[in-house]
Parts: sequence; structure tokens; C-alpha cells
Amino acid sequence: MSIECHGLFEVWSPDEVAECLEGIPADLYKKLWSIVSEYDSLPRSEVPDDFGSRCLAKWWGKFTAEEQTNLNAAACAEEARYV
Repeated sequence: MSIECHGLFEVWSPDEVAECLEGIPADLYKKLWSIVSEYDSLPRSEVPDDFGSRCLAKWWGKFTAEEQTNLNAAACAEEARYV
């Protein structure tokens, strides 16, 4: 069973998620930051915000179902703050 990522992750990068969402456990925080080195090694497009390679949605498969659930819960909590 596949867990669909929250829409927020289509535009937020792993480091933004790690730093801006509340309730991210320490081990997941480290994992999010470890992905930054992976996409920083990719060639940059001419567009300054290359969401195609930097958004968390691209890296969604690297997370366990539990981590995906935690990430989605944090995104839903963030979204609820603005409703």
C-alpha cells in the first residue's frame, strides 16, 4: 500500500520541511537533511527554484510508511494553522 504525499511536498524541499514543520522527530530531521546532499549534487536548471529536483515529493519513496505518515501529519497540522 502506497501513502500519497501531502500536496505541500510538491513545493517544499526536504530542508524546508525539516526546519519549518513542527513535530518532526530527530531521526527524520536528519534523514530530511541527508537528502539535501543528494539533490545538491544534481545539475541545477537555469531556474533558481528547481522544484523538479528539490521538492520532497520527488524523494517520497526514500521514506518508510511510518515516516511518510509522520510527514503527512506534520503537513496537515501546518495547513490547519491557516484555516
